[in-house]
Amino acid sequence: MQVDIEHAINDLTIGPGYARLEGFYSPEQTEEARRLVYQLAESEPHRTTHFLGNEKVPTQKRVWNLIDKGRVFQDIACDERLLAIIEGIVGDVRLASFAANVLFPGAPAQEPHVDYPYWDMHRPERFPRGLNASFFLEVELLVMLDDFTIENGATALMPHSHHRAEWPNVAEFDHKSVRVVGPAGTLLLFPALTWHAGQANRGKHWRAALLGAYTAKFVKPLEDWERGVSPATKESLSPRMAHLLGFDDVYPAVMDQLPARSSEGTRAKEGVYGK
Repeated sequence: MQVDIEHAINDLTIGPGYARLEGFYSPEQTEEARRLVYQLAESEPHRTTHFLGNEKVPTQKRVWNLIDKGRVFQDIACDERLLAIIEGIVGDVRLASFAANVLFPGAPAQEPHVDYPYWDMHRPERFPRGLNASFFLEVELLVMLDDFTIENGATALMPHSHHRAEWPNVAEFDHKSVRVVGPAGTLLLFPALTWHAGQANRGKHWRAALLGAYTAKFVKPLEDWERGVSPATKESLSPRMAHLLGFDDVYPAVMDQLPARSSEGTRAKEGVYGK
């Protein structure tokens, strides 16, 4: 599928704050990811998120650390069309998280929220004074592994909320939000500041999606790839994937152990002075 990169970037930034790209991933790739996610959801211990984590009867399951659990997830996460869009917004990005969410029949709707690294924005004292949405620290990925319908809890989001850098107002969200439906293989992208919420699954079947978080290079990742990714997987990573996971980053470092001469700014200096 060909993608209009600039159009998608505009949708996420100056536009409504999301881009829905139907057919972005092939049926074969989508089905392989779906098969593995359902297999992992069946076999791994039950894990939920803080939005649906207090239910006496489990209604949701989160599968983490997918980069270490199947090559298909690496291929989806570092698709060059995808990265062209995200890097056009965030710059030099790192993968903060790559997980799957499985919503069971009877699952309730989430509360409207914004995502990491803004997910505790309801406590403004935890953020710098004057924080705003003049640029974005993170772009979110959602890949529909099943058809997303109104009945099975297709995600709701509020257009243009990404310009506000504030915790969602529930009444306003309920009034202005839209539902994003689509067939399996559809890619949904939005800045982490876009107000959104998974909705109630009133269907009879599980509904699954991949969830990726791409942050600016200076934001601490949500998942600890250094400890979570196995040695065997690390050895097999493409250079592109290793960079997304931050494995070639110099910092943080023990500065006493670095070479005596720093090369910081060398390229910039050469560009200015022609040396």
